[in-house]
Amino acid sequence: MVILALDLAPHGTLTAMQHTFSAIKTNIYIDHNCWAGGVMLIRELLAVAGTLNAREPDLQTAAMFDVTLVGPTLQPVRSFTGPALLPERSLRNAQRAQVLVLPSFYGDVPASPALLRWIVRHYEAGGCILASASGVLLLAETGLLDGRDATCNLADRRAIAATRPAVRLSPQSPLVVDDRLITAASITPTIDACAHLVRRFHGEKAALKFARYANSARQLTDVGMASGHEHGDTRIHSAQRYIEQHCCAGITPDDVARHIAMSQRNLARRFSAALGRTPLQYILQCRIEQAKRMLAKPNVSLRRIAIETGFSDEAVFRRAFKQVAGHAPSAWRALIDS
Repeated sequence: MVILALDLAPHGTLTAMQHTFSAIKTNIYIDHNCWAGGVMLIRELLAVAGTLNAREPDLQTAAMFDVTLVGPTLQPVRSFTGPALLPERSLRNAQRAQVLVLPSFYGDVPASPALLRWIVRHYEAGGCILASASGVLLLAETGLLDGRDATCNLADRRAIAATRPAVRLSPQSPLVVDDRLITAASITPTIDACAHLVRRFHGEKAALKFARYANSARQLTDVGMASGHEHGDTRIHSAQRYIEQHCCAGITPDDVARHIAMSQRNLARRFSAALGRTPLQYILQCRIEQAKRMLAKPNVSLRRIAIETGFSDEAVFRRAFKQVAGHAPSAWRALIDS
């Protein structure tokens, strides 16, 4: 399980943002009893991400995401409070997309065989899937979450556990990213999930600008914790979770090994095989990611950041930050604020 992935697209490097973007094709599935507010919130948040970063008044010119509403047919669907939503494409003529959003529904979620096959085909073609609240139930029905980490609304935990016991549920986590499968327990972490999509496809600076605008109360508390490498080693998943939760508390690889009842040598071997890095490198990377989030907040001193992320002093923190991030903390903060 990861809180948010570090893997960035090739164009996601820390450089000055350009004023035009390659719009990422995104389908949002709508059906009867979907939450219209959630659908439109996601659509408009992804539009806002482009305007914030491109500084263009024209939505089409500034677009980071090209969003299409896809319905079971082209007939209007009724949201759970009554207002109708008009699909722009149907399952039969939907275009291939890089992102698929499964929103929340009231009552039973749609799960026709045609819909489930369409979702699976999207994933097998290399696409990302974001499922929000009861949309996680729909994603679970496809089988794609079997053996994977996910979160869900507490009200849906029993239903998913009963029908899909292989899903590794963490309903206490608001947002979980397991490679290309993104699950949000409710609407608030769905906003953070949009920040993740911006980061994944358009880079860290764009995501930070978006998150500071759309989610200022949380100030990126969940952005950027862990590796986006996909692997099936459940023991290493447990090690990752432990590191992500305790990285700033002075833990060592020995602490991690004891937590998962494994020798240090075996942990190092399996960790490197799964993630391409050592446990110590992962601990440091998680600490630097926490520091990045703190740097995005105004008026937080480097000394405070160093202390709260577990470094002995500011000089040690500066060296570690530059080693991992490739920039001095001050340069990072200046770039984010530019």
